[in-house]
Amino acid sequence: MTSPSIARLPERVPDTVYPFRVPPAQLFGAGAVEQIGVEAKRLGTRHALIVTDPGVTRAGISSRVRELLEAAGISTGTYEEVQPEPTVAGVERAYDATLGAAPAGSPGGYDAIIGVGGGSAMDTAKALSLRSANPGPVSRYFGVELVPNTGLPLIHVPTTAGTGAEITPNAIFGDEERRLKAGVVSHRLFAQVAIVDPDLTLGVPATVTAASGIDALTHAIESYVAVKATPHTDLYALESIRLIAANLRGAVTRGGDRAARTGQALGSFYAGIAITNAGTGLCHAMAYPLGGAYHVPHGMANALLLPAVLEYNMVADLAKMARVAEAMGEQVVGLSVYDAAQRGVEAVRRLCRDVGLPAGLREVGVSEDALAHFVEGALSAARLIDNNPRRPTPEAVLDVYRRSY
Repeated sequence: MTSPSIARLPERVPDTVYPFRVPPAQLFGAGAVEQIGVEAKRLGTRHALIVTDPGVTRAGISSRVRELLEAAGISTGTYEEVQPEPTVAGVERAYDATLGAAPAGSPGGYDAIIGVGGGSAMDTAKALSLRSANPGPVSRYFGVELVPNTGLPLIHVPTTAGTGAEITPNAIFGDEERRLKAGVVSHRLFAQVAIVDPDLTLGVPATVTAASGIDALTHAIESYVAVKATPHTDLYALESIRLIAANLRGAVTRGGDRAARTGQALGSFYAGIAITNAGTGLCHAMAYPLGGAYHVPHGMANALLLPAVLEYNMVADLAKMARVAEAMGEQVVGLSVYDAAQRGVEAVRRLCRDVGLPAGLREVGVSEDALAHFVEGALSAARLIDNNPRRPTPEAVLDVYRRSY
């Protein structure tokens, strides 16, 4: 095939408006975390709450952030009990231990929240910001733009390259009552500052690097083929795919490779920008029930489902999947659009295998008998299903689960 231009505008839609939103300040690069004191002071911060997890604390990253803030004259408190895949109940415990104990505006109260860690820490920070100005529990705001009041300002410092949570206005939590995951999506959850320092990812274990890396790839590809994709998001999504395809293997196999870590971090950052504006689709919708019922980490669930989802979605936009193949580094010149699109699916499947991810859902403890019970939960994520390029039936969703098993 001859590669079509990727920078083209859609045809016959002169009245289309393309929204594009990102956090007001974004810092990227080695050593960027050194600027956190400057950025926090610019926001008028005097007493910051650092939200993190035990692993980040053990790695010494949260203490480094605290030192930088205190050197800038900002006092700090720390909540370091964030658990993987945070729940509604976990958010309320964090609130009671922090903001509930020292409400904003009271003597000693916090005036900013800093999320340091992976998606779980940053989503918990977002929830605490929400709860600083709105009654709980956080589950009452599941949905799109249901948060009435803006809370404390947020600064995010990711320590993994995958979730893109530093950029997005989304926060995902386990709903233990319904045994699935759901999200709060609101412009009130945007950080005021996103600080992405690739050097903070140098100590991330290979398994986490792999799963979070494919999570970022899922964001990039799903936003690229999404119903809400725009010329803006296409640029970020395609560049993200190129960066991840070129750097993830090196980041996994050579964890101290700063060039690979930087490329992967930039790919994740761009993917976060893409999903903020174009959203995700079927893969994310199918991942949520897995996380709710079996506590499969979100990034891992996406990674295990992505190849089969792409295989199902491929026929809905062959040209875009062919461009995915190109961005993955595949040779597509001379191929039909269909064959090039198939090559894109296989390139994703090969990358998942090369970085050592499990071959299927069975390897992470999911029972085959449970697959049929996930279908309703997946299809209930209407925001994601409506954004998918192909409208899935219950039978199709079950088939994708089975192909991922």
